[in-house]
Amino acid sequence: MGAAAERRALLLEADDTYDPFLTIDVNEYLIKEFPTLSAKQRQSVWHLCQNDEDFDYDPIHDQIDDWVFEYAESDPNVVLENSSHTAEEEDDDDQNEDDLDSLVFVDVEEYLQENFDGFEEDEIPYLLELITYKFDYSSVYIQIDRIVSNYNDGQYDDEELEDESEVSDETTSS
Repeated sequence: MGAAAERRALLLEADDTYDPFLTIDVNEYLIKEFPTLSAKQRQSVWHLCQNDEDFDYDPIHDQIDDWVFEYAESDPNVVLENSSHTAEEEDDDDQNEDDLDSLVFVDVEEYLQENFDGFEEDEIPYLLELITYKFDYSSVYIQIDRIVSNYNDGQYDDEELEDESEVSDETTSS
């Protein structure tokens, strides 16, 4: 974690309204949309989602970008510069894995800070709330549906999933 990220973390540590994450509980989604899947099958699907290196976050990032631009139009103090759209891996070691295993996270604040300049610190919470409220999760659900469909069609091997899970467990315990 860089010095700027540490300062932000300290500043926001005491803010009870600070919640920059968009989360999707894949397990609950699968229960609602695919009620015939067993708990083991749902777990297999969310592991596939979590381990899918090609999981497409671009539609999520595009929606965040849209809200940034809409917000920028309403606030003349916001200056947007061209920015690269690179992603860093999140450091989730301090989170309780048991509670979060079936969730897919996007750190909206980190994404905004990496890709857009010109926001004042006091604007970020409002923008995060706006994005959270207006966000369309349909593209994420489409990807989950695709993975479930592929799973049901036998495109994933149980041994392959177990191997990926063991590798994932080994990397998170390190």
